[in-house]
Amino acid sequence: MGAGYLSAGTVLAGRYAIGREIGRGGYSVVYAARDRKLDADVAVKLLVPPPALAWIARERMRREVQAVRGLSHVNVVGVHDFLDDGPWSFIVMELVHGPDLSVHVQEHGPLEAATVARLGREIASALSEAHNNGILHRDIKPQNILIDEGGRARLADFGSAKLEGQVTVTQTGGIVGTLGYMAPEVVTGSRGDARSDLYALGLTMYFALMARMPDRASPHLPPTPLPGGYDPCHERQDVPAWLGAVVARATAATPGRRFPTAASMEESLACGAEPTDKASRQSTYEVDRCIICGEAEPLGLAVCPRCGGTAPGVADTLIFIERPPSMPDREAVARQLNALLEGRVSPSDVAAVAAGHRALVRVPAAAADRVVAQLARHQVPARGLPPLQASSLLPLKFYGMLGMVVGVGSVAGVLALPSLLWTSPLVAGMLWFGAQLRLQNAAVAAPRRTTALPTDLEREAVEVFEDLSPGAARSLLADLIRLGQGLYADAARHDRPDLVNHLTALLLHCCAAARDLARLDDYFDRMSRQRESLPDGSAEWHDGVTRAERTRDALVQQLLEVTHLIGRATTAAAESSRALGEDLVEVAREIETNFTTHAQAAREIEELLCAPSLANPAAQ
Repeated sequence: MGAGYLSAGTVLAGRYAIGREIGRGGYSVVYAARDRKLDADVAVKLLVPPPALAWIARERMRREVQAVRGLSHVNVVGVHDFLDDGPWSFIVMELVHGPDLSVHVQEHGPLEAATVARLGREIASALSEAHNNGILHRDIKPQNILIDEGGRARLADFGSAKLEGQVTVTQTGGIVGTLGYMAPEVVTGSRGDARSDLYALGLTMYFALMARMPDRASPHLPPTPLPGGYDPCHERQDVPAWLGAVVARATAATPGRRFPTAASMEESLACGAEPTDKASRQSTYEVDRCIICGEAEPLGLAVCPRCGGTAPGVADTLIFIERPPSMPDREAVARQLNALLEGRVSPSDVAAVAAGHRALVRVPAAAADRVVAQLARHQVPARGLPPLQASSLLPLKFYGMLGMVVGVGSVAGVLALPSLLWTSPLVAGMLWFGAQLRLQNAAVAAPRRTTALPTDLEREAVEVFEDLSPGAARSLLADLIRLGQGLYADAARHDRPDLVNHLTALLLHCCAAARDLARLDDYFDRMSRQRESLPDGSAEWHDGVTRAERTRDALVQQLLEVTHLIGRATTAAAESSRALGEDLVEVAREIETNFTTHAQAAREIEELLCAPSLANPAAQ
């Protein structure tokens, strides 16, 4: 596209008369305009991406507009249409008369706490509506929050982050958004969810209260993530403690410590107090504790051996330490193992494991690579072997000893004692069998412990976690199971078997949803890896990506909603438990209904991936 763009008086699509320029982004220019057909003021966002990105940017924004156009909320800037006129592609939007929040703060300085709380509540309400429709904003910042003539906050530019981020999109989903307000997990390359939007909203509220961002090493970098988030009360004494706590919780470094949903943040801002639900007390993305008993689980299994994570009949792979070549190396590995296992295995057993004389743990085959990788991060080299191959680890001198037993016995049997002809092979066999048993007797094992989880849910949870790789599905489900533990205890204490049944049904649906989410993430990653080999005109591929993203985001949102519901129920008063039980029934039914939709979407995406035109794009 050429420089200069549109001059005042230009008419697009025979209908929209361009007026003054009112804003400009990296790949867009926004004009005030007049809709001649409706005789109304509108805003026109003209897309001006680099030529190499023109087609994909247009397709991306067309799909975003189709989704956002269905949003109807008083705090969302309405999007009317996406049109083309010759070389121009543009979005027709509601025209808001008023500055953005950044300009408003520049003109008025730090805002009053009550004003910031109201603005935050309004934007959280808008995000709640969007997230419930499977739509993430991805670029919350002061420049995208407009203040209308009545002082109401209006959220604008849904989908613009994806357009602006096209240059830096990576094969795994890409960094999308404004760096200064970007959540830490997005900065590190993870795919964000609703809590990433809430992080950006929390930073935006901090900016409105302080008229600046939190301290950072460079203006070009985001603030250094803090475990407890950024509390403006530390620097501004007139900010209420509850509001500082809300901002801090929204900006916590890990998603699991933030508000689980926009609705929960809106609720907190509306009532003027930080909610006491337990949903934010969990750590996500890295499952380093057993989801059932809560004890440290250093092997990355999520369910420790004592809670059934290495159940017989399921655990069919032995993890052995690669035998170090020298005694000092073996001692170093033994020290690493002892520290990793926190002294839960005796020193003699650790020494045997470090020398390769005994398996460390027995795990399902699906979890073997994960455990080996976890050990490698702690400088402990390991490998997985089926039990039948464990004998390959027995040293040659051992087999030499067995041969000597058989040979000497045979000679003695011929010369003196005939019974040795058959007893010496038997003794050798018993020695070999005993060595096999010792090899396969995993050091990390313990008697099965009982849990509060119903048997069917516990069995399903263990099987799901054995299959899931580290990622969003695994961490979200871990939070749900951990939260469910407390609610099961409350239900037993108040003799509420109906609540137990409702919660079990809900969590079983969540287990199935987590499997579906993991499959969608896998499909989306595979589709992303095909991006560079497909021509710009592959509309079918881009439609598939959009369906995968929308389905995934909606599924994550549902799991987050359940997290909020269970967290709230866990800390509710005993007299309200019956009503909360009814909430659980309703959500369980909704999850079950939507699961069918998500499963169908996943199948359609899989069929798209397997289509010849996409499976072999180079042949096009």
